[in-house]
Parts: sequence; structure tokens; C-alpha cells
Amino acid sequence: MLLFVYGTLCRGEPNHRVLGKARFVGRARTAPVYELVDLGNFPALLEGGETAVHGELYEVDESWVGHIDAFEDVPSLYDRKPVWLEGEAAIGYVMRRDVAGPAPRIPSGDWRRHERRSQRQALAVD
Repeated sequence: MLLFVYGTLCRGEPNHRVLGKARFVGRARTAPVYELVDLGNFPALLEGGETAVHGELYEVDESWVGHIDAFEDVPSLYDRKPVWLEGEAAIGYVMRRDVAGPAPRIPSGDWRRHERRSQRQALAVD
């Protein structure tokens, strides 16, 4: 099963270990029909936007998906559903807007770039 991840499950991020033995397929971007928002320590992918969200694609054993679902708090926090990528579809974790609330939008659609900029700004203030 192909899984699209875009935040703390990506390589080098704090929750990457949750993917277990998933095989990295490559970098990927969604079709520009989503919105990425900043919820503080992690992002959320929302349907109904105009942003192409940057992330990574993994081949995940179906027996491991339940473990990832539990980590992502499906269905309370996220829903696991099809995510439309440039050229193909995968599953991904999508949050409902009512759960996300009023969160700052990440216009670039790139959580890592957003986080690096946020960290640099925090250091500049200190």
C-alpha cells in the first residue's frame, strides 16, 4: 500500500520510526487541491484548498497500517483516505477542518521548509 506523509513521519523527523520497515519510494507532491496548516508541533493536511503539499511516499505493509492509524489517532484526529498526488493516488492522513480549527496556513505546502524558517525566526528573536 502506498502511503503519503508530509510532516513528522518524514525521514529525519521525530516520528519517522512509526513507519517501521516501510520502504521509501521517493519524494512526492499532492495535486493542488489541499491546504497544509500548522498545529504547533505538527501539520495537518486539509481537503479543499489550492496548495500542492510536499511530502514523501512509502510502501507500507498492510499489516502495519493499523499501527500507524493508532499513532495518528484515526478516526478522532485524522481520517485515513485517498490523497491525490501528481500522477497517482496513495493513502494519507487528512484532518477535518472542524478538528483543525483556526490554524495558520502554510502557503508553501512544505512543512520542513516552514519549520526551518520558524526555527530561524525564533533564534533571531532570542
